[in-house]
Amino acid sequence: MATVNERLVAASNGAQKDRAALFNQILLEILSSASKPPNDATVKNIKEYLTHSIQESLGLVVSRQLLNDFITAFDDWSKDVDSEVVQDIWSFLLEKTQSRVAAFEEQISLVREKLAAILENDENWTEAAKILQGIPLDSGHRTISDDYKLRIYLHIARLLLEDEDATMAETYLSRASLLIPTTKELVIQLQYKFAQGRIADYKRQFLVAAAKYNELSYVVEMADSERVACLVNAVTCAVLASAGPQRSRMLATLYKDERVRERQEFKDVGVYAILEKVFLERVLRKHEVEEFAKSLKSHQMARLGDGTTVLERAVIEHNLLSASRLYNNIRFDELGALLGIGEEQAEGVAVRMVGEGRLVASIDQIERLIYFRVGKVGVSWDHQIVSLCHHVDAIIDSVQLK
Repeated sequence: MATVNERLVAASNGAQKDRAALFNQILLEILSSASKPPNDATVKNIKEYLTHSIQESLGLVVSRQLLNDFITAFDDWSKDVDSEVVQDIWSFLLEKTQSRVAAFEEQISLVREKLAAILENDENWTEAAKILQGIPLDSGHRTISDDYKLRIYLHIARLLLEDEDATMAETYLSRASLLIPTTKELVIQLQYKFAQGRIADYKRQFLVAAAKYNELSYVVEMADSERVACLVNAVTCAVLASAGPQRSRMLATLYKDERVRERQEFKDVGVYAILEKVFLERVLRKHEVEEFAKSLKSHQMARLGDGTTVLERAVIEHNLLSASRLYNNIRFDELGALLGIGEEQAEGVAVRMVGEGRLVASIDQIERLIYFRVGKVGVSWDHQIVSLCHHVDAIIDSVQLK
């Protein structure tokens, strides 16, 4: 009986009109007779089939059709086959077509998507992104829709973000931004906005991220669990943002959101408790910060140039603002003790916040004092009124339920 290789050679030398049918018959026999998991002989036969399928003597039209048929048949056959074997076959096909990329652009794109899906399933995010980066999207050999380009760019950005490579992810999001006005697909638009939020989050632009996440939490087309997750992210980013008027406005928006106050999910993860204390400008205690830290991602706990973490800096700045509501003036050594840091570091934080317009105060470096200026009472009183109104609403709701 002739070997697979011999049959493939014979099919290649057969009549032009019969070649595709002969090749497909051989492929069907290889797959139908193969055991699962496939043995080395099956893998060898499949690779021989691919090698013969793309030889130039067959003609480009036939080779393209054979590859299309193979991708469909093998993808269906390999659903319950070990991913390493499938990955090996797809990688072999990419290697064999490497010298003829322009001839098999469409087929290579399909294979790269399938190979990337395997790597993504194995949580090999960066390698999956590299595979998708190899898809030819700017070629003049075929027509590629803007929606397809957008989907690939956003997929690459999402994979890179999973490995916290926000810089490279932003590059692909920038490419997507040029095409996003052309699409009417809601899913693509939402993926784009979510990627914007995540990149801002990774770049520590927490107010921008909070605004994006909060916007997404109102999209009714999204699943309820996804909207809640976006709102939790919005609260987290708002808490981590640099203390100041813009942050206060974002905190007020989130604190007044009925979903944050009423949904049990926010109480279960401790988000509502931290939001309430931060919004009402109360001093955060160590155990409260440690509890909140459990819900943070690694980049949100990254160490900064001054030796503090992102969370520690946010808490220090918040507690300094809280102190400005409690004291008319305070010595830097006492301020440092209140904030849990050294005297010089406390002074540095105060100087930076005053310089950036996020703290209204004057500093006497000779007396080692910081004077908090009058004008904060009205804001604090407003917050107290808002808090009282929310508590009254809660009491009325509970009475109505009874």
